Amino acid sequence: MEAMKPQKPYAIVIGGMNMDICGRPHTTVIDRDSNPGVVSLSAGGVGQNIAQNMAHLGIPTYLITVYGDDANGKSLADACAANNIHLDYAAQLPGRRSSTYMFITDETGDMLVAVNDMDICKEITPQFLQERLEVINHAAICVLDANLEPETLTWIGEHVTAPLFGDTVSTIKAHRFEPILDKMTMLKPNDLEASVLTGISITNQYTAGAAAKTLLDRGVAHVFISLGAHGMLCAKHSEQGYDFIHVPPYKTNIATANGAGDSGMAAIVWSFFDNPDRELQEVGRIAQAASSIALECTKAVPDITVERMYKKMQTDVEINAQ
Repeated sequence: MEAMKPQKPYAIVIGGMNMDICGRPHTTVIDRDSNPGVVSLSAGGVGQNIAQNMAHLGIPTYLITVYGDDANGKSLADACAANNIHLDYAAQLPGRRSSTYMFITDETGDMLVAVNDMDICKEITPQFLQERLEVINHAAICVLDANLEPETLTWIGEHVTAPLFGDTVSTIKAHRFEPILDKMTMLKPNDLEASVLTGISITNQYTAGAAAKTLLDRGVAHVFISLGAHGMLCAKHSEQGYDFIHVPPYKTNIATANGAGDSGMAAIVWSFFDNPDRELQEVGRIAQAASSIALECTKAVPDITVERMYKKMQTDVEINAQ
């Protein structure tokens, strides 16, 4: 395909981009009735959210995705432009509905139910990516989300030479990474997703370590398992065999749980993009800081910066020192 070659270094994200429609009631939900509240529209989707966080952190970011020529598609393209996400290698498909994700939360912001209309993402096929393979392979990092079809992820594992970083997205879709675990430089599941991938029930940091070891043994180079309020288990291969680090969470005033995982994923990508030799514990602390910033924000993607991450990390050090 014809497009101006990006300047190095840069990162690629291959994944979904949705129009998110969120309904949040003012008070406790009354089922099967109209509930007064606030309805908002925003650019979303795991791939787009990660890309937006990466761009906020200063990484030149190209999002390879598909979107429709409807009103939502125009809004999504405008949002990407406003957030410095490059769509040079994305495709707007005529006559197609853009991917849409509609969800309802309770009055505290926790999700109650959602409907996703993401069939357009199936158009991110091996043939579609073959036309973009050169720019993908020249990226410093290629980020994948599990919304991609299984055959597409398998093709990526066989043809993409750039370091692959994966977000498992959900327990239903996490299995899609199984054929290419030995090709993954980094995988970031949460505890439930890691349990599904490994068959190990994760109940604490020790069982998380056992699950991480299983993933390392299957070929993943670095594993970061989110344990929610219990922090993050970080693991990698080392000269001694394995390194395991548990990073506790930061003190956080939670506004909404939406988006914390995507911010944490983007922070890990930034850490490797900035310094691939950074200590494992430091990478985990950076990821936890980004997730904490997202939890304190009502938006799916916070106004995150490198400076804000390090300020959060320093604040936590000062709190622990008291």
